[in-house]
Amino acid sequence: MASPATPTAWNSVGARRPDFDDPRVRGVETDDPAVAHSIIGRIYRLRGLTPATGPDFSFGRVVSGDDRFAMGQIHYRGQLHAVSEPLPEFFCISRVLEGRYGLSDGRAELRAQAGDRFVFPSDRVKEHRWDDMHLGQVMLDRVAVERELAGLSLATPAEGLQTLTMEPVSEALGEHWGSTTRHVLDGVLSNDAAMASPLVRSAAFRSLVTAFVEAFDTNVVGTGRSSDARALPSTVRRALAFVEEHAHDDIGVVEMAEAARLTPRGLQLAFRRHLDTTPMAALRAARLRGAHADLVLGDPTLGHTVAGIALSWGFANPGRFAALYSTQFGRTPRETLES
Repeated sequence: MASPATPTAWNSVGARRPDFDDPRVRGVETDDPAVAHSIIGRIYRLRGLTPATGPDFSFGRVVSGDDRFAMGQIHYRGQLHAVSEPLPEFFCISRVLEGRYGLSDGRAELRAQAGDRFVFPSDRVKEHRWDDMHLGQVMLDRVAVERELAGLSLATPAEGLQTLTMEPVSEALGEHWGSTTRHVLDGVLSNDAAMASPLVRSAAFRSLVTAFVEAFDTNVVGTGRSSDARALPSTVRRALAFVEEHAHDDIGVVEMAEAARLTPRGLQLAFRRHLDTTPMAALRAARLRGAHADLVLGDPTLGHTVAGIALSWGFANPGRFAALYSTQFGRTPRETLES
């Protein structure tokens, strides 16, 4: 990767999208508060900076990516209080690596410490408080994100994609976001050959977008693939994602409702309204797909049986399983296993 640039190089970067110029690594290190505040003021549109810096002050920032996504780190040794203008051009998702970070947008207040993840509300004025903080950051270009969502049959209202909360909707989905970013960082951004491939970069971007809208509550809705274009609210999408991830586990309506952040009754009503089905029917369908995959990969000569595979996916009645399977896939489970 390229070596970090000088502060002068940073000053030459345009103000609109300072981190989406090219795939090369860019960075700055300084112990001069004036230089640091000039840089962060421009990048994050901070105003009214009230710093409390001492002789040990230091600031650094490094970022790498392409015109759709970038990852990096920023550290600020000292304390700072500032207000930032909205940043509509990109979404910034952060994780505190060290220190503390306070953030308020007039609707909610966040006090983050080491290990905590959060997303900056891009459409609102924000108040920041930094205390010897060190952040890992992912930046996603808004136009590219909304274009990708449209390709996934997901839509945003007329005002565009907005985050509704600052913290992940659940610890599990927050961890999924974290594992996705680590994969992109280690397997793509840190690999010159991968970064040279437009296909690899596009795949990395798509994985980040998908993990982002699943981990954080947004106003995105699913249009589906049918002509009625039914909207899927984030609560239903979270429940469906939970089902796909945990179909092999001992889960039911209660666990699905917790993942969706609804009551069990609320989840049942939401599924009936938006999907014309029930949560348990969705779980049964996911388990049926899982059993189908195992049947495709199974080998009778190794002792795999239809009954055994069905039981492993929670279908205790072989006859009932065979009927459901045949209706869904147009052949018997035995035919699939033996093919």
